[in-house]
Amino acid sequence: TLLTALVGSLLVDRDLRAEHEGKVQILLLGDSTTEGSVPRRHVPKGPHLEDVIRDLLAEEKDLPPTNVINVALSGEYIQRLLDSGRYDKVASKLSGIDYVLIRYGLNDNARRENFVENFPKDYHDLIARLKKDHPKAEIIVMTVIPYGDEAVSQKINSLNEKVAKDESLPLFDIYPRYAAELKN
Repeated sequence: TLLTALVGSLLVDRDLRAEHEGKVQILLLGDSTTEGSVPRRHVPKGPHLEDVIRDLLAEEKDLPPTNVINVALSGEYIQRLLDSGRYDKVASKLSGIDYVLIRYGLNDNARRENFVENFPKDYHDLIARLKKDHPKAEIIVMTVIPYGDEAVSQKINSLNEKVAKDESLPLFDIYPRYAAELKN
């Protein structure tokens, strides 16, 4: 799968520096689309996104075991994550983080004033915090999934792409594959 290819290539291409308790630590930050709030309501026992990622990576026998930590929250947007103190409580002090996958934008677009100006600023603030708190982690910016108006999703994703480029971070573009699957 796309995720296995991305994370697998990153795992193979670099020395693991923050490995914790023998496992590669992957942190997920984002909104309900990362948390999986709807699937959690309908199938509480899962599997949920963190389980799927862990299981897909486990199928690749040449990769080390992983621990996927999902601290995403329904309704979350970057400014709220940082200003509420939730980031400090749930993410800043985690030890041994190797990878951080970040997917924000949908709620930011709906709730953040001057979205086009403030969303990238908020994202850069979050990335700066992550780099300070998890200096050995590989930070990966993700695009949003198709949701509502395609033009809005594309506007959000162009900002995600710009943030990734400005920060010299990889962009995990899940939008095209997700959109294609929705058409099937």
